[in-house]
Amino acid sequence: MRHHYQLFYPPALICSLIAFASLQAQPPSAAIKVTVTPARTWTFDPDQVTFDTNFSRARLNECEQLANGEFALLIKPENKPINHSPWFAFKVSAARKRQVVLRLQAEGGSIRYLPKVSADSRHWISLPVESFQLSQRPEAGQGILTLEVGPEPTWVAAQELVSGEELDAWSRTLERLPFVSRSEIGRSIENRPLYKLEIGMPSTPARHVVIIGRQHPPEVTGSLALMRFVEEIVGDSDLARSFREKYRVLLVPLLNPDGVEHGHWRSNMGGVDLNRDWGIFAQPETRAVRDQILAIKEQGPIVLHLDFHSTYNDVFYTQPDEPMVGTDKFTRPWIEGIQHRFPDYKVNRSPSEPVRLTTSQSWVYKTLGIPAITYELGDNTDRALLRQISAGAAQEMMTLLLATKD
Repeated sequence: MRHHYQLFYPPALICSLIAFASLQAQPPSAAIKVTVTPARTWTFDPDQVTFDTNFSRARLNECEQLANGEFALLIKPENKPINHSPWFAFKVSAARKRQVVLRLQAEGGSIRYLPKVSADSRHWISLPVESFQLSQRPEAGQGILTLEVGPEPTWVAAQELVSGEELDAWSRTLERLPFVSRSEIGRSIENRPLYKLEIGMPSTPARHVVIIGRQHPPEVTGSLALMRFVEEIVGDSDLARSFREKYRVLLVPLLNPDGVEHGHWRSNMGGVDLNRDWGIFAQPETRAVRDQILAIKEQGPIVLHLDFHSTYNDVFYTQPDEPMVGTDKFTRPWIEGIQHRFPDYKVNRSPSEPVRLTTSQSWVYKTLGIPAITYELGDNTDRALLRQISAGAAQEMMTLLLATKD
């Protein structure tokens, strides 16, 4: 049986969005250069309909009640120009149970994410077509949400709220394992700690795989996949134990804690797309990770770099087989292995030679000459399928690297 969980978009659209993002200017320093959206509460009569953004990852800039009783909600980016990833997250409640109609407007970007709702901020469902209507003109950035609300708050967000706090708790859980260590490697612009985890026994030879994630705040599916991928590496299977005997992993799961905390669409607090700062290293977050990569390079070879992201569809951005043929014994067999493991799942690979884009992928490839892959998960990829494919991808990685001869 074939799965039909992915939404596919024209390649030209995806390429145009990538090109647009690459044009963002980089500031010369790490000063705060974004508009901070303060936490607020709006309450309207009748029924005391209340909108609340007093929580981590919240974003709602303006709210007003219209003459017909509906509500107009505006979300704005932290700076411009900006990638088309409008993030929103708020709570809505009312003194009595009633229906509310919310007219959501994204300033400077189309609504990319299908809204999700939750009663506890932990369990989420996507709004069905009966509850969410997107404007027929995507560039208008408009959508209408129809919800049943009451005294208990309803959480509304662009994606699940995988916050910095949740990623930190997950990291601290991994730290309890005897072969995992966790330490601070630097600070963000707002002085939030940046953590690395090192996976591997003390006796493990210094052959490293580097895994990083969450350079872009809204890219929740990338975090979900990264966590499941890493959980396979630290698992109790014979494969995972064998892998940890021969390889170490440098993991930085959250590069942009400030952007995640403030509900940014794309940037850190310096107004910079961090995945356009590699090679420039004007920001403390990318500098901290660069220093770690160069430090472990002195200990022994780095054999693979994986950077987890989200986009419209599942896709692996890789180097082309040429001119790396003969030196890259990993990428093509890995992709083929994943496809063989999941024959009913279309594995999309997009190879290209890096030119000017200062991404982690291009910097690592140009600096270290190793396979460097951006692992993108679709915004709307079924979450159970996402975890299944991510676990399988980790198994294929470990199998392939264990079979690779020096």
